[in-house]
Order: sequence, then structure tokens, then C-alpha cells
Amino acid sequence: MSIAPIASCSGMSRLLSNVLSPLTASRCNASGRWWPQPETKRRLSTKPPNRRSSQGETNPNAVQDFQRDDVIVTPRSQIRLSAKEAAPAYYTPRKAGNGFALEKYKDGEMVANYTLYEAAINKCKVPWNDYNGLTSQERTIYLAHLKAINERKLSYLDPMTGYVVFTTSHHLYRGKCCGNGCRHCPYQMENATPEIRKYELSKHRTRPPTMGVHRRTRLNVVDNSALGKEADAAGKLAYCIHVYKQGLRSRHMPHAVLGDKILVAIRGQMRKAYVVGANTHVNYRKHGVPNTDTNNIVLLDEEGNPLGNRVTSPIPTRLLGKRDNAQFAKVLALANKFI
Repeated sequence: MSIAPIASCSGMSRLLSNVLSPLTASRCNASGRWWPQPETKRRLSTKPPNRRSSQGETNPNAVQDFQRDDVIVTPRSQIRLSAKEAAPAYYTPRKAGNGFALEKYKDGEMVANYTLYEAAINKCKVPWNDYNGLTSQERTIYLAHLKAINERKLSYLDPMTGYVVFTTSHHLYRGKCCGNGCRHCPYQMENATPEIRKYELSKHRTRPPTMGVHRRTRLNVVDNSALGKEADAAGKLAYCIHVYKQGLRSRHMPHAVLGDKILVAIRGQMRKAYVVGANTHVNYRKHGVPNTDTNNIVLLDEEGNPLGNRVTSPIPTRLLGKRDNAQFAKVLALANKFI
């Protein structure tokens, strides 16, 4: 049996070992990796393998010689680096630089550097469902704060009051919560007093009190109608477009409370509905009237009958006083829980 391919394989491995130096890295590897990689060390040996005496003879240890050829043989005099120092040097990402710092801008104004700017932008991200529930004043304040972050400024003027408000970049550069209950605190007010953190109206600092359901208020359908299930599955909640109350002009649309009939827009359709649950502001809650976390409605068809055949949410017992209304009595007949 000829073993010439074994010798050629050994020569090819030595040739590749000289070409693929452990100190050189490709552009792909030099750009850094996004996840930790296992440590791979190159096996180095200073002991030369035992070769056959002549080329024509059959060597019974050919398999062992082939396994030895896989190990790169390097003289000890050529090994100048240790295995740890021979690892490739990766590109240092931009975020791992000097960290949060301030830079001089026009007229000596100090602004955030790029690392601080990126961290502040990530802290200011708001999901669409949270942004959709903001009022017009809250959206104005949010956009003013986001504009200041894009300009890398540390403060901005409140468009409603004219006061100076610190941005998220200023709080991140400080490195800790000051405990004053700031509007854009990125540390969840960890150093604030329990009175500030547990204050019930702290999340309504910029939101005016709401007395009930009004125009563009998002509503949850609590019956088992197909239209309500489709809106719930798609994440597109119904919203109010009109409130039916006698003696009040439609131009100045009144607020709807428990038991009122409203007109809603849901999945491209207009449907009438009854309000069976209201998220009333704490300043306007009445004794004995339960308050729900969401505004709940029951859809009606064109004839005024309930669109579904079951109400899945508890209904306040205060609504039992409207059993004299024929249409509302049908809604109460579908409910099986009262609070």
C-alpha cells in the first residue's frame, strides 16, 4: 500500500500553517462578535513525528502517522508568543469607549457625547400602545423631550409651564436617582421617598383629570360578539366618537358615565354601545360606585339589541336601577356577575 498521500497531506498542513498565521484575522473576525465564542487554542508541538524509513515499504502505523500529521509541528525557537497572547484582537465597539461624558458645543454649551446620546434614546422609546393612550398635552411634552435628546441637550423648556426640565441624558450622566421624583427619571425613582413613589397621582402629573368617556377614548368590548373578539385579537380597540345625551349640543360633546349610550368606531364600522365599566379619575370617584381599570362597553346591533349573547365582565350593581329601560334590561339579562 502506498503512503504517498500521507506525506503530501503532511506537507499541505505545514504549508497552511505558514499561510494562516494566528496573528492575522480576516475582516469578518476583526469586526467583533455579538455573542461569546468558545475559546479555541492552537495545538503546538515541539516533538517531531516518527517517519517511515523508505517510501516503498508498508508502514503498519500509517494511521498513527496520519493522526500525528494533524498536529502542527513548530520548533520551540519559533514560538515567540504564548497561547493567551496569540488570540486575535477584536475591534472595540463604540459603546465601550470612555463612557458617558459631555462635549463642548457652540458658545461653550456642554452637550452629551455619542455614547450618552445612544443610551438616552434607548431609554426614551415608547411602545405604540402606550403612545396611543397619551393625551395631546402629553404628546407635546414627549416630542419636546425627544427633540432635546436628539440635539444632545441636558434640559429643555416645558411647553406648558415654561419651566426648565432635565432630560434623560442629564440623569444618566449623573449616574443615580436624585430622589426628587423627576419627570424623566430613568432609574424608576429608586432613591425617592415612599410618599413620592406610591403617590397615586404620580402617573397623572401631566394628565388632566378625566370625568368619564369622551371623544377618542379607547374602550374594551366585554361581550362575546365576533366583532369584539376580532378587535381584541387584532389589538385595535374601539374608540368613542359620540355620546348620546339629551339637552347637550353635539359640538360640546359631554362625557359619558356608567349606563350611557355612545357611538363607537370598531374595525371600520360604527356601532352603538352601552358603557358598563368606567375608569374614573380618583378625584371624581363616587362612594359605592366601583371603578374598573379599563372602560368597558357592550356592543348593540342596528335594532338596539346586544350583539353577543353573554357578558364576560362583572357589571356594577348600580346599573340594576336602569332595568326600566327595555334595551338596557337585555344587557343586564346577559350578565352573570355583579360587583
